[in-house]
Amino acid sequence: MDSERPPPSSRDATLSSARGSLRETLGSLRNLAQLLHSLRVAPKSLTSVLPDVIDACVPMRVAAAGWLEALGTDPRVAPAQRALGQFFFPRIDELEAALRDGAARPMNAKTRLTLEDAVSKCSFELDAARELLELMEDAVFARGVRLDPRELVRETFTAPPSARAEGRSLVSATLASHDFGQEIEISPRVAMVLIALGVELVGARPGRETPHVLVTSSDESMCSVRVTRKAYATGEPLVLASRGVIEPTLACLKAAAAMTGGDIEWDATKEEFSLNYRRADDELRGGTA
Repeated sequence: MDSERPPPSSRDATLSSARGSLRETLGSLRNLAQLLHSLRVAPKSLTSVLPDVIDACVPMRVAAAGWLEALGTDPRVAPAQRALGQFFFPRIDELEAALRDGAARPMNAKTRLTLEDAVSKCSFELDAARELLELMEDAVFARGVRLDPRELVRETFTAPPSARAEGRSLVSATLASHDFGQEIEISPRVAMVLIALGVELVGARPGRETPHVLVTSSDESMCSVRVTRKAYATGEPLVLASRGVIEPTLACLKAAAAMTGGDIEWDATKEEFSLNYRRADDELRGGTA
């Protein structure tokens, strides 16, 4: 499969450069948000760092554009590329405008609070978009392995949160399974992000109902990880740090699933999410060869 081959060296270099540059610039943005929030940081110190962060907007755009382009031209990826591009670049423009406006004003309490709100919002959204770029890169290039989907769900909820997730809200869910021993073939990193964000999609609305994850297989030899809302669900308790759902999330989830041989069903009205893959049983593979 083309999606399982490592990228060419030139593309690999482009991806590595874009990934590193975007992480570095977004790290500077998170640091600025922390400085703005800290009352111990003097206004003069804040004013002095703004030009560097403004200058970082240019490499941020270049890195995002390079990363998107390096994902290739597969039509299954195109909807995610469009959605991410339409999200990334307006947010960077919004950030740059807020930074320039803040730099042009006296750094009083009003300016500081306004800038803190804008920087914190853009930092969160751009970091969430960066993680979706990582998901798409893994979906395009990572190799799949045979795994029990129940263990994937457990691993999703036991993985340590990233530095970006510190202080973020926690998402609780329950896990149940009607079948045992089934496996799917997928990149573990792709699967864990798909599951985590699927749970967040279902649990986005406040309420007493918590996301309930059910792993099952169908008569058509498909394995599904289904997430619904249930008020009194029973099962294995799960907790994870929120990644954040943004506008391109669903398009990226669908594209990543398609690139790894699966599909996603999402019913916004019922708040039901399903991740579906063909089972990787040897007998089934032999029967469909």
